[in-house]
Amino acid sequence: MNNTSDKILTPAACVEALQAFWTEQVQAAKTREGVALTLPLMYPDGWQVTVQIVPLTPGWVKISDNGKTLGALLETGMSLEAKHTAALLHERIQAFELKSDGAIISKEARLPLQGVDVQLFAEALVSIAHLVYRHEPAALLENPADKVVRRVLEARKVQPRRNAEVRGHLLKFTRIDYLVEARRPLAVQVVNRRDNLLDYMERWAFRWDDLKKHNNRLLTGMVYNPENQDWDETALRIGNEVCDAFCRYDEVQPLNRVLDQAGA
Repeated sequence: MNNTSDKILTPAACVEALQAFWTEQVQAAKTREGVALTLPLMYPDGWQVTVQIVPLTPGWVKISDNGKTLGALLETGMSLEAKHTAALLHERIQAFELKSDGAIISKEARLPLQGVDVQLFAEALVSIAHLVYRHEPAALLENPADKVVRRVLEARKVQPRRNAEVRGHLLKFTRIDYLVEARRPLAVQVVNRRDNLLDYMERWAFRWDDLKKHNNRLLTGMVYNPENQDWDETALRIGNEVCDAFCRYDEVQPLNRVLDQAGA
C-alpha cells in the first residue's frame, strides 16, 4: 500500500492555505475619498469585484460599487427597465438591503466595519451582474457613432450580425454591437459610455484579449464620439493599443482599412 499521508493536508495546513489565499486575493488601497477593496469574487465577464468604502459620519461608512455592476449590464445593451429584468433587479436590491442611485449600488454600514458586511455586499453585486444571462435588450439609442458604422457597412453591402454573442477563451461570451462574418471575422463595438471611460476601456481590453485568445483571426474595432464623451489620454491609448481599428465617428478611415483587411 502506498503511503499517501504526505499528500493529506492537516487542519492547520488547510487554515494556513486558506489564509494565504485571502491575503493574496484581497487588496486594499487608499483613495481620495476612502478605501478601494478588491475581493476574490468575479463578475460574469471575468473582472474582479472591487468596492469603494467612504466615510459618511463618525459612526457610518458607505460601501459602493461606483456604478460598475449596472454599468456593465447597460454596456451590453440590456434594458434594466424591461419587465422581468426590472423585477429581478428590484428583488435583489430589496433582499440585500441595498440602495440604487442611477447606476451606483451602495449600502450603509455601521463602524466598526465587519468583513461579512463587505463580503455580502460583493456577493449581492455578483448576483445582480448575472442578470446579464436574462438579456432583455433596450431600444437602440440614437448615437452619431452608431449611425456612421451602419452607413459604412451599408455602403459596402455588408450585413453584420447585430448584438452578437461571441465566444471567448475564459468568458462564455461577449456581446458585440456588430459582427461581420467575412474572410476574417470583424467585431465592431460602438462606445456609448459618456464618462468613467478608463474603467470602460480596461474592461474592453480584457474582453478583446479574451476573444482573440479563442480566435486569433478575429479583428476588432471601436468607434467613439469625442463630442459628448469624457476621454483621457490613457483611455485613448488603451483603445489604440488593443483594437485593430479605433477611431472617432468623423474619421472612419481606420474602420474602412480593417474592413478591407477582413475581406468585407
